[in-house]
Amino acid sequence: MRLFDEKFWANKWRYAIQSVMAGIAIAAALILFDIVHQPVIIASFGASAFIAFTSPHRRGGQARYLIGGYVIGVLVGALLHYITVLGVEDYDLLKGLYLFAAGMAVALSMFFMAITNTEHPPAASVAVGLVINDWSFLILGKLMAGILVVCVIQWVLRRWMIDLI
Repeated sequence: MRLFDEKFWANKWRYAIQSVMAGIAIAAALILFDIVHQPVIIASFGASAFIAFTSPHRRGGQARYLIGGYVIGVLVGALLHYITVLGVEDYDLLKGLYLFAAGMAVALSMFFMAITNTEHPPAASVAVGLVINDWSFLILGKLMAGILVVCVIQWVLRRWMIDLI
């Protein structure tokens, strides 16, 4: 059992630079679009940057999967949020509906990502976050713009990056 990846010593600078670039991409998205008050979105961005910058040449690290997954996650999460809160006044019922809708958000996101070939697991967490948190359409726009920033930075730098995992 090895503590370090076998490619690390030969590519230590790439490991460091790609990790720093992922951090810069996330910081840029968070600063530019002021979404620091949305913890689920921040967590999903971190996971997305991890995938984009550790696997830039693999299928899951491509813009199609990142952007497509987020589009599906946003649509599913927003739709289930509105279906859940429509006309429900009773707190206990609403709580139960939120729990059910959160689970359905993962299931439906997974289903639609799989059938459209846009699988991106962090985007399923966005769907859950949108079901259970308050948000606005401005936040959705910022979310999509933020993932575009991550994709553009990764695309510009991809020729110099290697798959770390």
